[in-house]
Amino acid sequence: MKKTPFLLAAVAAFSLTTPASSHGLTKPQHGGVVSMNGETLFELASTPAGVSLYVVDEDDPVNAAGMTAKLSIASGGKKTEVALVPGKGNQFFAKGLKLSKGANVAVFVANKATGARYGTTFIIK
Repeated sequence: MKKTPFLLAAVAAFSLTTPASSHGLTKPQHGGVVSMNGETLFELASTPAGVSLYVVDEDDPVNAAGMTAKLSIASGGKKTEVALVPGKGNQFFAKGLKLSKGANVAVFVANKATGARYGTTFIIK
């Protein structure tokens, strides 16, 4: 039967494209850098006004107002912790914060209602 090789090729081609879309959008949506931890996507974006963190859990934006967030920044032999304030939707913000190249940034987010904790790390390039 000549259909079997065609079907196998079609199944193989489909299986190669499936993992790329399994977490929805994994490209930066706010001009930052993205890191995944399990089903949670974190985007860290620097602007002249400060640093924003956007969090999406299982393809749904988290409600920043119901969460706490902080950054732990290690750079030049110093470690600094910065609390982030909730912004609009799934945005957390640190006004005036600048991240230097080579900094190691750990992100900690906690759900106020459930106590669930999320986190990841970034190395600033």
